[in-house]
Amino acid sequence: MLQRMMEILDQALSGHGVIRDVILRTEHSLLEDEETREITVYVTASAEESEQPLATVHLFPLPDAAACEVEAQIDYPGAVEAEAAARLWERAREIVPDVSLTEKRRCLNPGVLAEYGVTLDFHFVVEEPDTDETNAHCRQALDQFAANLGRLLRL
Repeated sequence: MLQRMMEILDQALSGHGVIRDVILRTEHSLLEDEETREITVYVTASAEESEQPLATVHLFPLPDAAACEVEAQIDYPGAVEAEAAARLWERAREIVPDVSLTEKRRCLNPGVLAEYGVTLDFHFVVEEPDTDETNAHCRQALDQFAANLGRLLRL
């Protein structure tokens, strides 16, 4: 299922961003006889190497359903003002209404900001593309997701 989802996602993202890396993680529990799998895709708006937003897309198959969870996190480095983060969030909510914002501050000394970043994230569930109807629904959902992700990367 993950392979088919990745093929559809790759096609959908091709017009909206550049895939930087794809990682397949498989974990096997030593205590329980279970295995989990996840695909992580790193996407940027363009092929430039400059400091730009980076999206991390996670694909998780749901254990008791023929479905997959798609989670996106877009990291915006260097936005220093709280007002700029609030404007970014408002613009992002126009694209994806249920997007959330996380601010990360790192200080090496009290009152001295060493690092600041803003992350937008959202997720949804899509059915496994096993019939023509669910394949069309899956493709439509991932096409809309890719378009939204591309717009969020360009904010």
